[in-house]
Amino acid sequence: MPFTASVISAKEWGARPPKSWPAETRPQFIVIHHTASPNPPNDVSRGTLAGAKTFARSVQKAHMDGFGWADSGHNFLNTTGGFVLEGRQGTLNAIKRGRCVRSAHAGSDKGNESPGIENEGTFTTYQMNAQQWNSLVDLCASICSTTNINPDNIRGHRDFSPTQCPGDWLYNQLPRLRREVRQRLGTSDDEILREGSTGPKVRELQQILKAQGFNPGPVDGIFGSGTTDAVISFQKFHGLASDGLVGSSTWKVLERVSKSQEKPTDSSSSAPTPSPISAIALLDSYKYYRGLPHQLQAIEWLQGKLSKATLEEFSQRWRTQPSQPFLPLQEGSIGPEVKQLQQLLKKQGFDSGSTDGVFGAKTKAAVIAFQRAKGMEADGIVGAVTWPALNLA
Repeated sequence: MPFTASVISAKEWGARPPKSWPAETRPQFIVIHHTASPNPPNDVSRGTLAGAKTFARSVQKAHMDGFGWADSGHNFLNTTGGFVLEGRQGTLNAIKRGRCVRSAHAGSDKGNESPGIENEGTFTTYQMNAQQWNSLVDLCASICSTTNINPDNIRGHRDFSPTQCPGDWLYNQLPRLRREVRQRLGTSDDEILREGSTGPKVRELQQILKAQGFNPGPVDGIFGSGTTDAVISFQKFHGLASDGLVGSSTWKVLERVSKSQEKPTDSSSSAPTPSPISAIALLDSYKYYRGLPHQLQAIEWLQGKLSKATLEEFSQRWRTQPSQPFLPLQEGSIGPEVKQLQQLLKKQGFDSGSTDGVFGAKTKAAVIAFQRAKGMEADGIVGAVTWPALNLA
């Protein structure tokens, strides 16, 4: 199915040239937002085409001049009149080719690699009108079709960052949105295994997971929380979208790894030599998972794989080393942690100046812009609240 949604390009609505052109990405999600602006009859665009273009220009100005971003932070804007406009320039062309461009809407690297759709309005309790809803469904269906994104990977902004976006009402409508997108694409819920599924296909899934070292619990044909955890671990290990849903993409990898470990029919053949494990930077992995609910499970799993002698040696060697806490970071701070802060800010679209490990005025301005974007106290100090938010990816 080709891209059929009607989208007004950035050039057509009069966008300013971007400060820099974004890199292309391989999207995994569609991230749903609301603009937190007034609802009808006080909506900014007034439901008109001219108003939609004016709104797009004002959002771009706020993102570029206020937040210091290279361009509009989002990829698409869906207004109250059902007009869809391209946001970050290069998005529309990339999406039609099955890609996306790096943006700044989600507050995390993973989210920013996927298209973000801003929906005009505040949807805490207010309900979107039918015209705007239909344009959202059309856009999501076209994106899923051209990029092969599973409709179950239509997510809310709050799934990627600590925020109330896209509002409680719209967030609670995401199951309906996924269902209607699947209907447009001609697919069915029955094609995807998820928590609550039962039957022989689930039992087969559990058998493959167990054989691969991902413990799903009892092999009983019941997709429970243990199977969900095992699926997520399997997906993370193989670089898949870690949503706990077993659709066509996950099944292909499951079948491939299962076939690769079948015993050879020639009994004289020697056992295959295990392939070398890819090098993983443990410190980077810790930073990635820090603060997430499954961090403790990951550490416990790793601990279970190490011998008692190794753990005792580690404890004796490192437990007496002095701790060097580095928070809070603020103007005047220097060192590798400041450099890491600057890198995180830049990845999320906030210009912190030179990545030199020196917390100067430009880095402070970028921190303040980030805090404002996340609804935090904008004091320019990176403490126990701002640092975890920056590290969510």
